[in-house]
Amino acid sequence: MSQTANVRSLDAIREFRVALINFIEEARRGISTADSEILRTHTWLESTQPLHWKHEVRHREEKLNQAKSELFRATISQPDNPRGPTDQVRLVRKRQEEIKHAQVKLDRTKRWFRRFEQQINEYRGALAPLSAMLDGNLNKAVVILERSIQSLEAYIASTAPTAKQELAPERDAASIARKGEDKTEDTPDEHVISEDTTIQSGKDIDSPLEPNE
Repeated sequence: MSQTANVRSLDAIREFRVALINFIEEARRGISTADSEILRTHTWLESTQPLHWKHEVRHREEKLNQAKSELFRATISQPDNPRGPTDQVRLVRKRQEEIKHAQVKLDRTKRWFRRFEQQINEYRGALAPLSAMLDGNLNKAVVILERSIQSLEAYIASTAPTAKQELAPERDAASIARKGEDKTEDTPDEHVISEDTTIQSGKDIDSPLEPNE
């Protein structure tokens, strides 16, 4: 069974094809930008931040050891001080709190990294249909539209001369008709000629004979 397409505007098909190509390109750029941000955050959580806080823990442990050494020296140098080395004790406690803070940051970074990996898997699973569509069906649609436009342009190019040729016989017929009308106007009517002849003949019959006859 033959099928026909009711195409009313070839320009509309061209515009739709361009809009579809722009959508595919913008969607791909958006996915690429998102992937770049995901990779940057993944690297930051996996290596940059853990290394930073591990370094902070070691650095603060060194400070704590220094504070403990100062406390030990102050305790030995002032054995009779009833207040004791108060400042050194406070410094040791401060260094201990700093180490705890850095350790908490390191643990939170590790937890956020595990959670972020789960979010990445969910994101990629949700994005997979769109990526497949951009690389598959939408690309095929662009190709189909391009072929359709080429076919329609070829059809228009092939039918345009035929239409002109169809108009030519009509012009020739009109010219012939006009020539016929001109010829009719120039040619005297046969009935008029016969009537004039009859009248002239009648006059000759009815006219009286001359005396000489």
